[in-house]
Amino acid sequence: MSSKDGQSPSSPAVTAPPTVVPVTDVPPGARVHHFDELSERTQHALATASPAGRLDIDPTTSRLSRGDIVVFTDYVRVQ
Repeated sequence: MSSKDGQSPSSPAVTAPPTVVPVTDVPPGARVHHFDELSERTQHALATASPAGRLDIDPTTSRLSRGDIVVFTDYVRVQ
């Protein structure tokens, strides 16, 4: 425990912004969202994701959660 408040440092996977990665299959039980059903802000974030797949969205205000699949031209998974 190295933080001043006695808690262990946050895991980068928890505090890192969400990212998207291409996928070729949809796992059973995955939540699937169609691009045109997302808010304009979320659509813009997906369309302008960084080359590393980083999304400029606030996950608390988006319908997307880590593990969700978005369908557009290809399938992408939110991580």
